[in-house]
Amino acid sequence: MRSEGGRVAAEMGKSVCVSVIFTLAAVLIFALFIKLFSIGSSVITPVNQIIKMLAIFIGCILCLKPGKTALKGAGCGAAVVVLTYFLFAIIAGEISFGWGNVLDFVFGAVAGGISGIIASLVKSKR
Repeated sequence: MRSEGGRVAAEMGKSVCVSVIFTLAAVLIFALFIKLFSIGSSVITPVNQIIKMLAIFIGCILCLKPGKTALKGAGCGAAVVVLTYFLFAIIAGEISFGWGNVLDFVFGAVAGGISGIIASLVKSKR
């Protein structure tokens, strides 16, 4: 039998994995669209933010169970941003850190917290 902490960690781990996989797939598809349709570079950053936000939301909706979902969601969102940053830095072969990364981290945590609250509300209605 799992302890409460183990159950929460498993929920959050699943949510992060789902979100990271969705992010990688969506960015790959977006890169294909950029290549096919010659989309300008000014669109890349906002679309990447939307992809991350949507990925965090999907991970929270699918994996988090009601109970402190705002905190669990914020943790998942922050973890997703950190993991995807390092994955894409490894792919690019370059790690650079700045204020943009800090804002991205905060954005992920806020998006996760909101997504966790929405997940809790949706699941409590069932």
